[in-house]
Amino acid sequence: MLSILLFAFVPNVHQESTESLPEPCNGSSHSCDKSYTDVTFPETHNAHASLDEDFNYLAANHRLNMSHQWDAGYRAFMLDLHHDRFSQSAENTSFCHGSYDTGVHPCTLGSQNAIDLLSELHENMNTSTRDVVTLLFEVYVPYSHISHILNMSGLMERLHTQTLNEPWPTLGEMVDNGKNLVIFVESAPDENYPYLHSFTVHGWTTNYAERAPEDMNCDVLRGDSSQPVWHMNNWLALESGLTDYVRAPIVNDYDFLLSRSLDCWQTHGTRPTFIAVDWWTDGDAVNVSRTLNAMDHWSDEVPLLATTDSR
Repeated sequence: MLSILLFAFVPNVHQESTESLPEPCNGSSHSCDKSYTDVTFPETHNAHASLDEDFNYLAANHRLNMSHQWDAGYRAFMLDLHHDRFSQSAENTSFCHGSYDTGVHPCTLGSQNAIDLLSELHENMNTSTRDVVTLLFEVYVPYSHISHILNMSGLMERLHTQTLNEPWPTLGEMVDNGKNLVIFVESAPDENYPYLHSFTVHGWTTNYAERAPEDMNCDVLRGDSSQPVWHMNNWLALESGLTDYVRAPIVNDYDFLLSRSLDCWQTHGTRPTFIAVDWWTDGDAVNVSRTLNAMDHWSDEVPLLATTDSR
């Protein structure tokens, strides 16, 4: 009751403090004037491959699906595009996880229809219009099929196209222009699909699936390290190659993730654009990203815990 009475005595102060701030971008008013490359986004690796979507544990990377990831604050998603087991048509383009080298079709261990899942993402973006979203596709289908699923899901109208080596726009500009979806692909660029940015041309990535936390570093695995867009991959694998959910709480821990992010920021002179994790429920990638986004330089005093305007 005391807290209610106290709030009743200071409504004008609260109203002035919130109304003086512009509408937030990705949860923070201070991020609106920042370039896309000057913001850190929490990212889920194989975002579609979750136990609650009936993916086999041999192919799962998360316990909870993309809708839960969205609600938790994730705005970047790695997704693997395949055709399902029964058809090579664009309509049957699916998100699966696995290797054809095993002799087992990747969609055998779990599958989500791409149009359905991207339509859900479109609905979430329609209810949270001030957010910039990023997708990274691992591609096993023709680009024409990617174009089809983007059109059918309604996402095509939101796509941002970036000219190589030109400055990236601010989050506020992307939001105001309605072009607040960026797509990277793990494959070569094609001038017929300029909105499908080759992630090794427009950016780079660290190593991934190390066997131990002490093996994680900031070295460039592949891509163009002169580009400011980069993924800090942050998940462990077992000797079998399967993702390690037992030690996920160690490498997804707030202090571990923050320390590694700052080390890599200092090493490369640019902040991680993406912090990519497995088993996102066991860790704090979202809060680490918020803390980094409250900082302008790796040497700044680290806030105790950065909060956002809207989440």
